[in-house]
Amino acid sequence: MFSIIIPTLNEEHILFENTLFYEKIKDKLNAEIIVVDGGSDDATIHVAKKFSCKVVKSSASRSKQQNIGAKYASGDFLIFMHADTIISDEAIKYIKKLTNDFIWGFFKVNLNSNKTKYKVLSYLINLRSKIFNYATGDQVLIIQKDFFNKNKGFKNICLMEDIEFTNRIKRIKKPIQINEHAFTSARRWEEKGFIKTIIIMRLLRLFYCCGANDKLLNKLYK
Repeated sequence: MFSIIIPTLNEEHILFENTLFYEKIKDKLNAEIIVVDGGSDDATIHVAKKFSCKVVKSSASRSKQQNIGAKYASGDFLIFMHADTIISDEAIKYIKKLTNDFIWGFFKVNLNSNKTKYKVLSYLINLRSKIFNYATGDQVLIIQKDFFNKNKGFKNICLMEDIEFTNRIKRIKKPIQINEHAFTSARRWEEKGFIKTIIIMRLLRLFYCCGANDKLLNKLYK
């Protein structure tokens, strides 16, 4: 019933750290896990094969990788999950109880740091999602496969594919913001600087809304 799709690029350490989680969610949901790798030059594929039924190779493009994963998926529900994100036991139980009345939704995000600034940032991200009814990939998107296919999946762009997609489908069906948590890594904020990263992301969002080229935005993001 469930297909978990994980796009990767040089994520061997994160995948290894989360192996027990993948084994648990696979068992609890009787789910298939599909890892779509974007050309890793480390041991990502080797690690993924230890817990995944399907490992697919692709070029490095998160939108393309997720669309390819959806094509290989056999589940009624697609669960798009970043490599550095896991979900709580309560979230797993919520997914297990899903019925066909559920069309699409996402979890509340919780950045995996006890620092106050990350708790505030998590709160603001969740508030934004509640007000504007869209989500980013860190919040774990769950969507009926038929609904995903009917709406042609993710647009083939280099960045903002999650925002573009959820903004598009929310006009058709309002999402459910699930009152359970996805725990995602704060590594980007830690590596690039907390304030600097927030400013860059805000500017990228502004440029995107103004119609800037997605390849240019991707260069600025990296």
